[in-house]
Amino acid sequence: MAAEYFVGIFENDNQNPLSYLEDEYSAIDGLLLSNKDQFTKEIISNKGVDGFIDKVKELTNDMTVFHFSGHQGGGTIQLSDEVFNNKGLINILNNAPKLKMVFINGCSTDAIINSLDNVPIVIGTTTPVYDHFAKTFSERFYSLLLNEEENINSSDLIENVFLQAVGFQQGYYKDPEEKDNQRGSMAFEELNKKLDNYVIKINKEAQDFDQRVIYNQIPDAYPIYSGFKKLEQEIIKEEKLDDKLYKYYPYFLCIHLYKLSDYDNDNNSKYQKLGEERYRTTRKILNEFLKFLKFSAYSIIWSISKEHPDFSSQLSPEVKTVLRENLKISWQLNDQDRIIEDLALIYSNIPDKYIENYPFWQELKECAVENQKDFQYVSDFFFEHTDQNQSSKQQYIKAESYLRIFLKRFRFLRTLGIESIYDVFYYQFKYKSERSYFINKSFYPIDSRPLLQGFETGEVFTVTDSSTMIDINVHSVYVYKTEIKEDQLINNRAINLSPFYLDINSASVAADKIKLYYLDRYHVSGNKLIYEAVDSDNLDEENKKITVPLNPILLENQSINGNGTIKLIESKKKLLDHFKTIWEIIS
Repeated sequence: MAAEYFVGIFENDNQNPLSYLEDEYSAIDGLLLSNKDQFTKEIISNKGVDGFIDKVKELTNDMTVFHFSGHQGGGTIQLSDEVFNNKGLINILNNAPKLKMVFINGCSTDAIINSLDNVPIVIGTTTPVYDHFAKTFSERFYSLLLNEEENINSSDLIENVFLQAVGFQQGYYKDPEEKDNQRGSMAFEELNKKLDNYVIKINKEAQDFDQRVIYNQIPDAYPIYSGFKKLEQEIIKEEKLDDKLYKYYPYFLCIHLYKLSDYDNDNNSKYQKLGEERYRTTRKILNEFLKFLKFSAYSIIWSISKEHPDFSSQLSPEVKTVLRENLKISWQLNDQDRIIEDLALIYSNIPDKYIENYPFWQELKECAVENQKDFQYVSDFFFEHTDQNQSSKQQYIKAESYLRIFLKRFRFLRTLGIESIYDVFYYQFKYKSERSYFINKSFYPIDSRPLLQGFETGEVFTVTDSSTMIDINVHSVYVYKTEIKEDQLINNRAINLSPFYLDINSASVAADKIKLYYLDRYHVSGNKLIYEAVDSDNLDEENKKITVPLNPILLENQSINGNGTIKLIESKKKLLDHFKTIWEIIS
Protein backbone atom coordinates (compact mmCIF):
# COMPACT_ATOMS: atom_id res chain seq x y z
CA MET A 1 0.00 0.00 0.00
CA ALA A 2 1.23 3.45 -0.89
CA ALA A 3 2.25 5.81 1.89
CA GLU A 4 -0.43 8.48 1.37
CA TYR A 5 -4.18 8.20 0.85
CA PHE A 6 -5.69 11.02 -1.26
CA VAL A 7 -9.46 11.51 -1.28
CA GLY A 8 -10.68 14.02 -3.88
CA ILE A 9 -14.24 15.29 -4.34
CA PHE A 10 -15.00 17.24 -7.53
CA GLU A 11 -18.63 18.32 -7.71
CA ASN A 12 -20.24 20.59 -10.29
CA ASP A 13 -23.58 22.37 -10.16
CA ASN A 14 -25.73 21.85 -13.24
CA GLN A 15 -27.51 25.16 -12.64
CA ASN A 16 -24.26 27.11 -12.29
CA PRO A 17 -21.52 24.99 -13.87
CA LEU A 18 -17.81 25.55 -13.37
CA SER A 19 -16.19 25.40 -16.81
CA TYR A 20 -12.76 24.22 -15.69
CA LEU A 21 -13.65 21.82 -12.88
CA GLU A 22 -13.34 18.76 -15.14
CA ASP A 23 -9.91 19.98 -16.30
CA GLU A 24 -8.76 20.33 -12.67
CA TYR A 25 -10.03 16.83 -11.90
CA SER A 26 -8.18 15.34 -14.88
CA ALA A 27 -4.95 17.16 -14.11
CA ILE A 28 -4.81 16.08 -10.43
CA ASP A 29 -5.88 12.54 -11.27
CA GLY A 30 -3.02 12.31 -13.75
CA LEU A 31 -0.48 13.71 -11.29
CA LEU A 32 -1.45 11.18 -8.64
CA LEU A 33 -1.47 8.35 -11.15
CA SER A 34 2.14 9.13 -12.00
CA ASN A 35 2.97 8.95 -8.26
CA LYS A 36 1.02 5.80 -7.45
CA ASP A 37 3.99 4.34 -5.54
CA GLN A 38 3.45 7.08 -2.96
CA PHE A 39 -0.29 7.81 -3.26
CA THR A 40 -3.39 5.68 -3.13
CA LYS A 41 -6.15 7.80 -4.63
CA GLU A 42 -9.92 7.79 -4.45
CA ILE A 43 -11.40 10.55 -6.61
CA ILE A 44 -15.09 10.93 -7.29
CA SER A 45 -16.71 13.35 -9.68
CA ASN A 46 -20.36 14.41 -9.63
CA LYS A 47 -21.63 11.50 -7.54
CA GLY A 48 -23.98 13.69 -5.55
CA VAL A 49 -24.63 13.69 -1.84
CA ASP A 50 -25.07 9.91 -1.55
CA GLY A 51 -21.81 9.20 -3.36
CA PHE A 52 -20.04 11.81 -1.28
CA ILE A 53 -21.34 10.39 2.02
CA ASP A 54 -20.58 6.78 1.06
CA LYS A 55 -17.02 7.54 -0.04
CA VAL A 56 -16.10 9.76 2.90
CA LYS A 57 -17.68 7.33 5.37
CA GLU A 58 -15.63 4.51 3.88
CA LEU A 59 -12.31 6.37 3.87
CA THR A 60 -12.39 8.81 6.82
CA ASN A 61 -10.11 6.66 9.00
CA ASP A 62 -7.56 6.08 6.21
CA MET A 63 -7.25 9.32 4.26
CA THR A 64 -4.20 11.53 4.79
CA VAL A 65 -5.10 14.22 2.21
CA PHE A 66 -8.61 15.52 1.50
CA HIS A 67 -9.41 17.81 -1.44
CA PHE A 68 -12.71 19.42 -2.43
CA SER A 69 -13.31 21.50 -5.54
CA GLY A 70 -16.68 23.08 -6.30
CA HIS A 71 -19.07 25.80 -5.20
CA GLN A 72 -19.19 26.86 -1.55
CA GLY A 73 -21.46 29.43 -0.02
CA GLY A 74 -24.20 30.00 2.51
CA GLY A 75 -22.62 27.61 4.98
CA THR A 76 -22.68 24.64 2.59
CA ILE A 77 -20.67 22.97 -0.14
CA GLN A 78 -22.62 22.42 -3.37
CA LEU A 79 -22.70 18.85 -4.65
CA SER A 80 -24.09 17.91 -8.05
CA ASP A 81 -27.58 17.25 -6.70
CA GLU A 82 -27.81 18.73 -3.20
CA VAL A 83 -25.86 20.74 -0.66
CA PHE A 84 -23.91 19.42 2.33
CA ASN A 85 -23.67 21.50 5.50
CA ASN A 86 -20.19 22.84 6.31
CA LYS A 87 -20.64 21.90 9.99
CA GLY A 88 -20.95 18.26 9.06
CA LEU A 89 -17.87 18.40 6.84
CA ILE A 90 -15.88 20.19 9.56
CA ASN A 91 -16.76 17.54 12.15
CA ILE A 92 -15.77 14.73 9.78
CA LEU A 93 -12.40 16.27 8.91
CA ASN A 94 -11.56 17.38 12.47
CA ASN A 95 -11.99 13.79 13.63
CA ALA A 96 -10.21 11.97 10.81
CA PRO A 97 -7.32 10.32 12.72
CA LYS A 98 -4.66 10.19 9.97
CA LEU A 99 -5.55 13.33 8.03
CA LYS A 100 -2.57 15.63 7.56
CA MET A 101 -3.82 18.10 4.92
CA VAL A 102 -7.10 19.55 3.61
CA PHE A 103 -7.50 21.72 0.52
CA ILE A 104 -10.95 23.30 0.08
CA ASN A 105 -10.83 24.89 -3.37
CA GLY A 106 -13.95 27.02 -3.72
CA CYS A 107 -15.22 30.52 -3.10
CA SER A 108 -14.71 32.07 0.34
CA THR A 109 -13.90 28.85 2.21
CA ASP A 110 -12.23 30.63 5.14
CA ALA A 111 -15.10 29.78 7.54
CA ILE A 112 -14.33 26.11 6.97
CA ILE A 113 -10.58 26.69 7.13
CA ASN A 114 -10.77 28.50 10.46
CA SER A 115 -12.92 25.75 11.97
CA LEU A 116 -10.56 22.94 10.96
CA ASP A 117 -8.43 23.41 14.08
CA ASN A 118 -7.64 19.71 14.50
CA VAL A 119 -6.25 19.24 10.99
CA PRO A 120 -2.49 19.91 10.79
CA ILE A 121 -2.42 21.71 7.40
CA VAL A 122 -5.36 23.50 5.75
CA ILE A 123 -5.53 25.45 2.48
CA GLY A 124 -8.47 27.53 1.31
CA THR A 125 -9.70 30.94 0.17
CA THR A 126 -10.85 34.17 1.79
CA THR A 127 -12.96 35.55 -1.09
CA PRO A 128 -14.63 34.33 -4.27
CA VAL A 129 -12.18 32.99 -6.88
CA TYR A 130 -12.38 32.61 -10.64
CA ASP A 131 -12.87 29.09 -11.92
CA HIS A 132 -9.82 29.00 -14.20
CA PHE A 133 -7.60 30.62 -11.57
CA ALA A 134 -8.68 28.01 -9.00
CA LYS A 135 -7.94 25.19 -11.44
CA THR A 136 -4.50 26.57 -12.32
CA PHE A 137 -3.44 27.21 -8.73
CA SER A 138 -4.57 23.76 -7.58
CA GLU A 139 -2.74 22.00 -10.43
CA ARG A 140 0.47 23.95 -9.79
CA PHE A 141 0.36 23.28 -6.05
CA TYR A 142 0.04 19.50 -6.44
CA SER A 143 2.59 19.40 -9.25
CA LEU A 144 5.16 21.09 -7.02
CA LEU A 145 4.17 18.99 -4.00
CA LEU A 146 4.70 15.72 -5.84
CA ASN A 147 7.98 16.88 -7.37
CA GLU A 148 9.86 15.83 -4.21
CA GLU A 149 8.65 12.94 -2.03
CA GLU A 150 9.82 14.48 1.25
CA ASN A 151 7.57 17.54 0.75
CA ILE A 152 4.53 15.64 1.94
CA ASN A 153 6.17 14.75 5.29
CA SER A 154 6.98 18.27 6.45
CA SER A 155 4.58 21.11 7.26
CA ASP A 156 7.37 23.60 6.53
CA LEU A 157 8.01 22.12 3.09
CA ILE A 158 4.29 22.02 2.28
CA GLU A 159 4.07 25.69 3.24
CA ASN A 160 7.08 26.39 1.00
CA VAL A 161 5.36 24.55 -1.86
CA PHE A 162 2.25 26.67 -1.30
CA LEU A 163 4.34 29.85 -1.49
CA GLN A 164 6.08 28.55 -4.62
CA ALA A 165 2.69 27.95 -6.26
CA VAL A 166 1.78 31.54 -5.40
CA GLY A 167 5.09 32.65 -6.94
CA PHE A 168 4.47 30.82 -10.20
CA GLN A 169 1.00 32.36 -10.44
CA GLN A 170 2.56 35.75 -9.76
CA GLY A 171 5.19 35.22 -12.42
CA TYR A 172 2.84 34.08 -15.14
CA TYR A 173 -0.87 33.37 -15.32
CA LYS A 174 -2.67 32.93 -18.63
CA ASP A 175 -6.21 34.26 -18.45
CA PRO A 176 -8.38 32.40 -21.02
CA GLU A 177 -10.62 35.46 -21.31
CA GLU A 178 -7.78 37.66 -22.55
CA LYS A 179 -7.33 38.14 -26.26
CA ASP A 180 -3.98 37.15 -27.73
CA ASN A 181 -2.90 36.03 -24.21
CA GLN A 182 -2.03 39.59 -23.25
CA ARG A 183 -2.22 40.79 -19.66
CA GLY A 184 -4.98 43.28 -20.37
CA SER A 185 -7.29 43.36 -17.38
CA MET A 186 -5.00 40.90 -15.62
CA ALA A 187 -2.71 43.67 -14.46
CA PHE A 188 -0.41 42.98 -11.53
CA GLU A 189 -2.77 44.57 -9.04
CA GLU A 190 -5.63 42.33 -10.13
CA LEU A 191 -3.38 39.29 -10.15
CA ASN A 192 -2.14 39.98 -6.63
CA LYS A 193 -5.71 40.32 -5.41
CA LYS A 194 -6.45 36.87 -6.74
CA LEU A 195 -3.34 35.42 -5.12
CA ASP A 196 -4.13 37.02 -1.78
CA ASN A 197 -7.35 35.06 -1.78
CA TYR A 198 -5.46 31.81 -1.05
CA VAL A 199 -4.26 31.07 2.49
CA ILE A 200 -2.52 28.21 4.26
CA LYS A 201 -2.93 27.50 7.96
CA ILE A 202 -0.59 25.29 10.01
CA ASN A 203 -2.25 24.00 13.21
CA LYS A 204 0.70 22.97 15.38
CA GLU A 205 -1.71 22.23 18.24
CA ALA A 206 -3.68 19.68 16.20
CA GLN A 207 -3.78 16.31 17.94
CA ASP A 208 -0.84 14.05 17.06
CA PHE A 209 0.54 16.75 14.75
CA ASP A 210 4.03 15.25 14.39
CA GLN A 211 2.72 11.75 13.93
CA ARG A 212 0.23 12.66 11.22
CA VAL A 213 2.46 15.04 9.26
CA ILE A 214 5.87 13.51 9.63
CA TYR A 215 5.94 9.98 11.02
CA ASN A 216 2.64 8.26 10.38
CA GLN A 217 3.78 6.93 7.03
CA ILE A 218 7.45 6.49 7.98
CA PRO A 219 7.37 5.39 11.65
CA ASP A 220 10.96 4.11 11.64
CA ALA A 221 12.12 7.72 11.31
CA TYR A 222 10.52 8.71 14.62
CA PRO A 223 13.34 10.05 16.89
CA ILE A 224 12.62 8.11 20.11
CA TYR A 225 15.94 8.74 21.81
CA SER A 226 16.46 12.39 20.93
CA GLY A 227 12.77 13.29 21.21
CA PHE A 228 12.30 11.91 24.71
CA LYS A 229 15.63 13.25 25.92
CA LYS A 230 14.77 16.72 24.61
CA LEU A 231 11.44 16.62 26.45
CA GLU A 232 13.19 15.65 29.69
CA GLN A 233 15.67 18.47 29.33
CA GLU A 234 12.86 20.97 28.65
CA ILE A 235 11.07 19.97 31.86
CA ILE A 236 14.24 19.92 33.95
CA LYS A 237 15.21 23.39 32.76
CA GLU A 238 11.70 24.83 33.12
CA GLU A 239 11.23 23.48 36.67
CA LYS A 240 14.86 23.95 37.74
CA LEU A 241 15.28 20.30 38.71
CA ASP A 242 18.66 18.99 39.84
CA ASP A 243 18.58 15.37 38.77
CA LYS A 244 17.16 12.90 36.27
CA LEU A 245 13.46 13.37 35.72
CA TYR A 246 12.30 9.88 36.70
CA LYS A 247 13.72 10.34 40.19
CA TYR A 248 11.05 12.91 40.98
CA TYR A 249 8.22 10.37 40.73
CA PRO A 250 6.80 7.89 43.28
CA TYR A 251 7.76 4.22 43.00
CA PHE A 252 4.91 2.95 40.82
CA LEU A 253 5.68 5.58 38.14
CA CYS A 254 9.41 5.96 38.71
CA ILE A 255 10.33 2.37 37.86
CA HIS A 256 8.60 2.54 34.47
CA LEU A 257 9.93 5.99 33.58
CA TYR A 258 13.39 4.78 34.53
CA LYS A 259 13.22 2.14 31.82
CA LEU A 260 12.33 4.75 29.22
CA SER A 261 14.94 7.30 30.24
CA ASP A 262 18.04 5.45 31.44
CA TYR A 263 19.79 5.57 28.09
CA ASP A 264 23.15 4.30 29.33
CA ASN A 265 21.81 1.03 30.73
CA ASP A 266 22.27 -1.83 28.25
CA ASN A 267 19.44 -3.75 29.92
CA ASN A 268 17.08 -0.92 29.01
CA SER A 269 18.05 -0.71 25.34
CA LYS A 270 14.82 -2.48 24.28
CA TYR A 271 12.82 0.36 25.86
CA GLN A 272 14.62 2.98 23.76
CA LYS A 273 13.21 1.65 20.49
CA LEU A 274 9.86 2.18 18.80
CA GLY A 275 8.50 -1.22 19.68
CA GLU A 276 6.28 -3.38 21.84
CA GLU A 277 8.38 -3.13 25.03
CA ARG A 278 8.27 0.66 25.05
CA TYR A 279 4.59 0.68 24.09
CA ARG A 280 3.68 -1.71 26.94
CA THR A 281 5.65 0.36 29.44
CA THR A 282 3.95 3.58 28.34
CA ARG A 283 0.60 1.84 28.75
CA LYS A 284 1.61 0.77 32.25
CA ILE A 285 2.35 4.37 33.18
CA LEU A 286 -1.27 5.28 32.41
CA ASN A 287 -2.59 2.25 34.31
CA GLU A 288 -0.41 2.90 37.37
CA PHE A 289 -1.50 6.53 37.46
CA LEU A 290 -5.17 5.53 37.35
CA LYS A 291 -4.61 2.93 40.08
CA PHE A 292 -3.04 5.59 42.26
CA LEU A 293 -6.03 7.92 41.74
CA LYS A 294 -8.41 5.07 42.51
CA PHE A 295 -6.72 3.90 45.70
CA SER A 296 -6.20 7.47 46.85
CA ALA A 297 -9.97 7.97 46.64
CA TYR A 298 -10.55 4.95 48.91
CA SER A 299 -7.93 6.21 51.34
CA ILE A 300 -9.47 9.70 51.46
CA ILE A 301 -12.90 8.20 52.17
CA TRP A 302 -11.39 5.98 54.89
CA SER A 303 -9.52 8.92 56.46
CA ILE A 304 -12.62 11.16 56.47
CA SER A 305 -14.66 8.36 58.05
CA LYS A 306 -12.18 8.06 60.93
CA GLU A 307 -12.68 11.72 61.74
CA HIS A 308 -16.38 11.85 60.86
CA PRO A 309 -18.13 8.53 61.66
CA ASP A 310 -21.33 9.73 60.00
CA PHE A 311 -19.60 10.35 56.66
CA SER A 312 -20.36 6.93 55.19
CA SER A 313 -24.09 7.62 55.55
CA GLN A 314 -23.64 10.62 53.25
CA LEU A 315 -22.34 8.48 50.38
CA SER A 316 -25.10 7.75 47.89
CA PRO A 317 -26.08 4.14 47.13
CA GLU A 318 -24.78 4.66 43.58
CA VAL A 319 -21.33 5.70 44.81
CA LYS A 320 -21.18 2.82 47.30
CA THR A 321 -22.06 0.39 44.50
CA VAL A 322 -19.30 1.81 42.29
CA LEU A 323 -16.79 1.60 45.17
CA ARG A 324 -17.72 -2.01 45.89
CA GLU A 325 -17.58 -3.03 42.25
CA ASN A 326 -14.19 -1.40 41.70
CA LEU A 327 -12.68 -3.46 44.49
CA LYS A 328 -13.70 -6.52 42.49
CA ILE A 329 -12.42 -5.35 39.09
CA SER A 330 -9.06 -6.72 38.05
CA TRP A 331 -6.60 -4.21 36.63
CA GLN A 332 -5.98 -6.30 33.56
CA LEU A 333 -6.27 -3.93 30.62
CA ASN A 334 -9.48 -5.36 29.18
CA ASP A 335 -11.35 -4.84 32.47
CA GLN A 336 -10.55 -1.21 33.21
CA ASP A 337 -12.20 0.65 30.36
CA ARG A 338 -14.87 2.09 32.66
CA ILE A 339 -12.63 3.17 35.55
CA ILE A 340 -12.19 6.79 34.41
CA GLU A 341 -15.92 7.49 34.56
CA ASP A 342 -16.08 5.80 37.96
CA LEU A 343 -13.14 7.86 39.25
CA ALA A 344 -14.85 11.11 38.30
CA LEU A 345 -18.05 9.97 40.01
CA ILE A 346 -16.28 8.92 43.22
CA TYR A 347 -14.25 12.10 43.59
CA SER A 348 -17.19 14.30 42.65
CA ASN A 349 -19.12 12.83 45.59
CA ILE A 350 -16.46 13.67 48.17
CA PRO A 351 -17.72 17.01 49.58
CA ASP A 352 -15.22 19.88 49.47
CA LYS A 353 -15.87 20.69 53.13
CA TYR A 354 -14.08 17.50 54.18
CA ILE A 355 -10.98 18.10 52.10
CA GLU A 356 -10.58 21.90 52.23
CA ASN A 357 -7.76 21.55 54.79
CA TYR A 358 -5.94 18.95 52.70
CA PRO A 359 -4.51 20.62 49.54
CA PHE A 360 -3.22 17.35 48.14
CA TRP A 361 -6.62 15.69 48.39
CA GLN A 362 -8.10 18.67 46.54
CA GLU A 363 -5.43 18.28 43.87
CA LEU A 364 -6.34 14.63 43.37
CA LYS A 365 -10.04 15.45 43.07
CA GLU A 366 -9.41 18.16 40.48
CA CYS A 367 -7.15 15.82 38.51
CA ALA A 368 -9.71 12.99 38.33
CA VAL A 369 -12.70 15.23 37.53
CA GLU A 370 -11.17 17.78 35.15
CA ASN A 371 -9.22 15.26 33.06
CA GLN A 372 -11.99 12.68 32.73
CA LYS A 373 -12.45 13.16 28.99
CA ASP A 374 -8.73 12.97 28.20
CA PHE A 375 -8.21 9.95 30.46
CA GLN A 376 -11.06 8.17 28.72
CA TYR A 377 -9.69 8.97 25.27
CA VAL A 378 -6.23 7.65 26.11
CA SER A 379 -7.56 4.59 27.92
CA ASP A 380 -9.84 3.72 25.00
CA PHE A 381 -6.89 4.01 22.63
CA PHE A 382 -4.77 1.57 24.63
CA PHE A 383 -7.76 -0.72 25.05
CA GLU A 384 -8.29 -0.83 21.27
CA HIS A 385 -4.63 -1.45 20.48
CA THR A 386 -3.67 -4.29 22.79
CA ASP A 387 -3.02 -6.63 19.89
CA GLN A 388 -0.30 -5.88 17.40
CA ASN A 389 -1.27 -5.43 13.77
CA GLN A 390 0.19 -4.01 10.58
CA SER A 391 -0.33 -0.45 11.83
CA SER A 392 1.25 -1.13 15.23
CA LYS A 393 4.20 1.18 14.65
CA GLN A 394 1.85 4.08 14.01
CA GLN A 395 0.14 3.25 17.31
CA TYR A 396 3.54 3.17 19.03
CA ILE A 397 4.07 6.75 17.86
CA LYS A 398 0.66 7.80 19.11
CA ALA A 399 1.52 6.36 22.52
CA GLU A 400 4.57 8.66 22.53
CA SER A 401 2.30 11.68 22.19
CA TYR A 402 0.33 10.52 25.24
CA LEU A 403 3.56 10.07 27.16
CA ARG A 404 4.49 13.65 26.35
CA ILE A 405 1.10 14.91 27.56
CA PHE A 406 1.46 12.89 30.77
CA LEU A 407 4.87 14.36 31.58
CA LYS A 408 3.91 17.92 30.73
CA ARG A 409 0.46 18.11 32.26
CA PHE A 410 0.64 16.22 35.58
CA ARG A 411 3.44 18.16 37.16
CA PHE A 412 2.17 17.60 40.72
CA LEU A 413 3.31 13.96 40.51
CA ARG A 414 6.91 15.17 40.59
CA THR A 415 6.43 16.37 44.18
CA LEU A 416 5.46 12.92 45.47
CA GLY A 417 7.42 10.07 47.01
CA ILE A 418 6.80 6.70 48.64
CA GLU A 419 7.58 6.08 52.31
CA SER A 420 7.35 2.61 53.86
CA ILE A 421 7.25 2.01 57.64
CA TYR A 422 8.88 -1.28 58.63
CA ASP A 423 9.33 -0.87 62.39
CA VAL A 424 7.62 1.16 65.11
CA PHE A 425 9.05 1.08 68.65
CA TYR A 426 6.92 2.39 71.51
CA TYR A 427 9.06 4.25 74.02
CA GLN A 428 8.60 2.80 77.50
CA PHE A 429 7.78 6.13 79.08
CA LYS A 430 5.08 8.70 78.95
CA TYR A 431 5.38 12.40 79.74
CA LYS A 432 2.09 13.93 80.76
CA SER A 433 -0.20 13.28 77.78
CA GLU A 434 2.54 12.53 75.24
CA ARG A 435 3.68 9.17 73.94
CA SER A 436 6.63 8.78 71.63
CA TYR A 437 7.35 6.23 68.93
CA PHE A 438 10.54 5.63 67.01
CA ILE A 439 9.89 4.81 63.38
CA ASN A 440 12.16 3.00 60.93
CA LYS A 441 11.29 3.71 57.32
CA SER A 442 12.52 3.38 53.77
CA PHE A 443 12.01 5.28 50.56
CA TYR A 444 12.12 4.79 46.83
CA PRO A 445 14.52 5.29 45.18
CA ILE A 446 17.05 4.53 47.91
CA ASP A 447 19.82 6.66 46.42
CA SER A 448 20.16 10.42 46.92
CA ARG A 449 16.77 11.38 45.60
CA PRO A 450 16.45 15.17 45.25
CA LEU A 451 13.19 15.34 47.19
CA LEU A 452 14.62 13.46 50.16
CA GLN A 453 17.08 16.06 51.37
CA GLY A 454 16.87 16.19 55.14
CA PHE A 455 14.95 12.92 55.38
CA GLU A 456 16.22 10.36 57.87
CA THR A 457 15.41 6.66 57.85
CA GLY A 458 14.64 6.94 61.57
CA GLU A 459 12.19 9.42 63.09
CA VAL A 460 10.66 10.14 66.49
CA PHE A 461 6.89 10.40 66.15
CA THR A 462 5.08 11.99 69.12
CA VAL A 463 1.34 11.89 69.75
CA THR A 464 -0.86 13.02 72.61
CA ASP A 465 -3.74 11.34 74.37
CA SER A 466 -6.05 13.83 72.70
CA SER A 467 -5.01 12.69 69.20
CA THR A 468 -7.98 11.33 67.32
CA MET A 469 -5.98 8.44 65.95
CA ILE A 470 -2.40 7.36 65.42
CA ASP A 471 -2.01 7.06 61.68
CA ILE A 472 1.36 5.35 61.84
CA ASN A 473 1.36 1.57 61.54
CA VAL A 474 4.04 -0.98 60.86
CA HIS A 475 4.14 -2.01 57.19
CA SER A 476 2.13 1.02 56.10
CA VAL A 477 2.82 2.63 52.74
CA TYR A 478 2.51 6.42 52.53
CA VAL A 479 2.68 9.02 49.82
CA TYR A 480 4.56 12.06 51.03
CA LYS A 481 4.46 15.42 49.29
CA THR A 482 7.40 17.78 49.14
CA GLU A 483 6.95 21.53 49.04
CA ILE A 484 9.47 24.34 49.05
CA LYS A 485 8.65 27.07 51.55
CA GLU A 486 11.07 29.90 52.18
CA ASP A 487 13.79 27.92 50.40
CA GLN A 488 13.26 24.98 52.75
CA LEU A 489 12.10 21.52 51.73
CA ILE A 490 9.01 20.52 53.69
CA ASN A 491 8.05 16.83 53.55
CA ASN A 492 4.55 15.86 54.69
CA ARG A 493 2.72 12.54 54.71
CA ALA A 494 -0.08 13.30 52.29
CA ILE A 495 -2.01 10.03 52.18
CA ASN A 496 -1.91 6.48 53.57
CA LEU A 497 -2.21 3.96 50.75
CA SER A 498 -2.48 0.86 52.92
CA PRO A 499 -3.86 -1.73 52.44
CA PHE A 500 -4.10 -0.99 48.72
CA TYR A 501 -0.32 -1.09 48.37
CA LEU A 502 1.93 -3.48 50.29
CA ASP A 503 5.71 -3.20 50.59
CA ILE A 504 6.68 -6.86 50.63
CA ASN A 505 10.30 -6.10 51.50
CA SER A 506 9.27 -4.34 54.71
CA ALA A 507 8.95 -7.78 56.35
CA SER A 508 12.32 -9.08 55.15
CA VAL A 509 16.03 -8.43 55.46
CA ALA A 510 15.67 -6.08 52.46
CA ALA A 511 13.57 -3.64 54.49
CA ASP A 512 15.54 -0.69 53.14
CA LYS A 513 14.53 -1.52 49.55
CA ILE A 514 10.87 -1.00 48.71
CA LYS A 515 9.03 -3.55 46.58
CA LEU A 516 5.37 -2.69 46.08
CA TYR A 517 2.40 -4.88 45.29
CA TYR A 518 -0.98 -3.28 44.48
CA LEU A 519 -4.44 -4.63 45.25
CA ASP A 520 -5.56 -6.14 41.96
CA ARG A 521 -8.98 -7.19 43.25
CA TYR A 522 -11.06 -8.52 46.09
CA HIS A 523 -12.08 -12.08 45.24
CA VAL A 524 -15.61 -12.22 46.67
CA SER A 525 -16.36 -15.94 46.52
CA GLY A 526 -12.96 -16.83 47.92
CA ASN A 527 -13.02 -13.97 50.46
CA LYS A 528 -9.44 -13.04 49.66
CA LEU A 529 -7.36 -10.14 48.39
CA ILE A 530 -5.19 -10.65 45.32
CA TYR A 531 -2.15 -8.40 44.99
CA GLU A 532 0.07 -8.04 41.94
CA ALA A 533 3.64 -6.75 41.70
CA VAL A 534 3.92 -3.19 40.43
CA ASP A 535 7.02 -4.16 38.48
CA SER A 536 6.47 -7.75 37.38
CA ASP A 537 8.54 -7.85 34.18
CA ASN A 538 11.39 -9.85 35.69
CA LEU A 539 9.33 -12.01 38.06
CA ASP A 540 8.22 -15.57 37.46
CA GLU A 541 4.50 -16.32 37.52
CA GLU A 542 4.64 -17.61 41.12
CA ASN A 543 5.95 -14.29 42.46
CA LYS A 544 3.89 -11.92 40.32
CA LYS A 545 0.83 -12.32 42.55
CA ILE A 546 0.20 -12.71 46.27
CA THR A 547 -3.05 -13.96 47.79
CA VAL A 548 -4.19 -12.78 51.22
CA PRO A 549 -7.09 -14.77 52.77
CA LEU A 550 -9.45 -12.57 54.77
CA ASN A 551 -10.15 -15.50 57.06
CA PRO A 552 -7.69 -15.19 60.00
CA ILE A 553 -7.40 -18.97 60.33
CA LEU A 554 -6.54 -19.43 56.65
CA LEU A 555 -4.10 -16.55 56.87
CA GLU A 556 -2.34 -18.18 59.83
CA ASN A 557 -1.86 -21.32 57.76
CA GLN A 558 -0.14 -19.49 54.90
CA SER A 559 3.05 -21.24 53.88
CA ILE A 560 6.26 -19.77 55.22
CA ASN A 561 7.70 -20.25 51.75
CA GLY A 562 6.31 -17.45 49.62
CA ASN A 563 3.30 -15.92 51.36
CA GLY A 564 4.78 -16.24 54.83
CA THR A 565 5.70 -12.57 54.39
CA ILE A 566 2.01 -11.71 54.51
CA LYS A 567 1.67 -13.41 57.91
CA LEU A 568 4.38 -11.17 59.30
CA ILE A 569 2.84 -8.05 57.79
CA GLU A 570 -0.59 -8.94 59.11
CA SER A 571 0.68 -9.65 62.62
CA LYS A 572 1.71 -6.00 62.97
CA LYS A 573 -0.33 -4.10 60.41
CA LYS A 574 -3.84 -5.43 60.99
CA LEU A 575 -4.38 -5.64 57.26
CA LEU A 576 -7.64 -7.50 57.69
CA ASP A 577 -9.07 -4.91 60.07
CA HIS A 578 -8.24 -2.12 57.65
CA PHE A 579 -9.92 -3.78 54.70
CA LYS A 580 -12.90 -4.69 56.87
CA THR A 581 -13.28 -1.00 57.76
CA ILE A 582 -13.24 -0.01 54.09
CA TRP A 583 -15.84 -2.66 53.26
CA GLU A 584 -18.12 -1.55 56.08
CA ILE A 585 -17.98 2.09 54.94
CA ILE A 586 -19.21 1.26 51.44
CA SER A 587 -21.64 -1.53 52.33
